[in-house]
Amino acid sequence: MDRKTGALLGALTADAAAMGLHWLYDQRRIAEIAGAAPEFRAPNAVDFVGAEGKPLGYFAHGGKRAGEPSHYGAQMLAMATSLARSGAYDAEDYAKAFREAFGPGGSWTGYIDRPTRETLAKMDRAAEGAPLSACGADDAQLPALSKLPPLLVRHHGEAGLPAMAASAVRVTNDRDDAAEWGAAFAAMLAAALEGAGPKACAAAARGHSARIDAQAEAALARKGETPAAAAAGFGLHCQLEVAFPAILHILGRAEDFASAARANIRAGGDSCGRAIPLGAILGACFAGDEARGIPADWLSRVSVPGALAALF
Repeated sequence: MDRKTGALLGALTADAAAMGLHWLYDQRRIAEIAGAAPEFRAPNAVDFVGAEGKPLGYFAHGGKRAGEPSHYGAQMLAMATSLARSGAYDAEDYAKAFREAFGPGGSWTGYIDRPTRETLAKMDRAAEGAPLSACGADDAQLPALSKLPPLLVRHHGEAGLPAMAASAVRVTNDRDDAAEWGAAFAAMLAAALEGAGPKACAAAARGHSARIDAQAEAALARKGETPAAAAAGFGLHCQLEVAFPAILHILGRAEDFASAARANIRAGGDSCGRAIPLGAILGACFAGDEARGIPADWLSRVSVPGALAALF
């Protein structure tokens, strides 16, 4: 497996592995029900209920089977669909693929997050002939990053990639800070594709904004903590303000794909949102390493759509 294939399969697999416990915010509950192998747990509403019926998170994936992607994975696959049919990134075609996936009658059946709802609503209100790619939500949550791995793999090393990545982020998350986090992730995945290890990939996030530099420092300051403790300290929700330093912290400690992906799941909260960038970077870093790469039995649990396979 080469690094580009590792990035795509890593993102797909890490997301699917986390889906069953996604948005369960109680780390003790995760440890109690999942033990040493929290990956690929079938979604079960009972898992999200504590003593006396107290909700411990948001159960979003009822009816999904273990190994299926979350809505984050579906967003990544919308980008792959566009790239496969266009041959290269085209903002308007990607916006159309996004709408085809998540709009009425679309291919996705399941949870729709807030930036997706807002983007679709703006697309519906757009004047005839107006660009759908200019309908992004005022939002800086993790969906800003979830579409990027296929684009970053397809156009790796090209001079126009930073502009393409910023454009793709803004199709759904039209904010300057969202674009900055997208640029940082692009630099991190580029480092992985070029041979860097996880710690060096985390370091590649620096230099894109003072905010991200501060997040890198915060992740480094917690290097002695477990990923679960660090993530709880940053915050477990969907905003990149808290999720990005948690991603950096896990990368800074990562020794192999499986243990890092499990650490992300055990941290709880928006584990699927963090899984896409983490899985892409780690899948690239450990590609070709049978002992430390994506476990073969994990790969056997996911279905790889043809549009994604076309980018291998």
